Amino acid sequence: MHIDDIGWVLLEELQRNARASFRDLGEKVGLSAPAVAGRVRRLERAGVITGYSVNLDFERLGLPIHAVIRVNAVGGFVDHVSSNAALLPEVLSCHRVTGTESHVVRAVVGSTLHLEELIRKLVEGAGHSTTITNIVTSSPVVNGVVTSQVAR
Repeated sequence: MHIDDIGWVLLEELQRNARASFRDLGEKVGLSAPAVAGRVRRLERAGVITGYSVNLDFERLGLPIHAVIRVNAVGGFVDHVSSNAALLPEVLSCHRVTGTESHVVRAVVGSTLHLEELIRKLVEGAGHSTTITNIVTSSPVVNGVVTSQVAR
């Protein structure tokens, strides 16, 4: 799908604030609220916009530890890690990756004991999988905004 300059401005603004009103978006791009609504609906139907989300403060929810877990599973055990990750509510994302690991998993937990249990469940049934775990100490970029310059 070709996205023009106005479409990119809308996408950038929605990434910054998915709750922006069509009226506010229209003011930024010089269109009426109904015109913006139509453009956004077309982007949704085309699968460019796949959903809207809420950003949470996990620490305030009692989940102060944000971990990045790199898993190295081999052969038929790769699918076990993927399946396990999908069932664990602590897992924020699980990516199959290239390189020395098979997966990169982001998760939030309440304690190091909770983290240990999560890792055990993550690799359960995955043979002799190994993990390398990092605990996030700060996040200089959390939700970057993809702009038209990136897509060119």
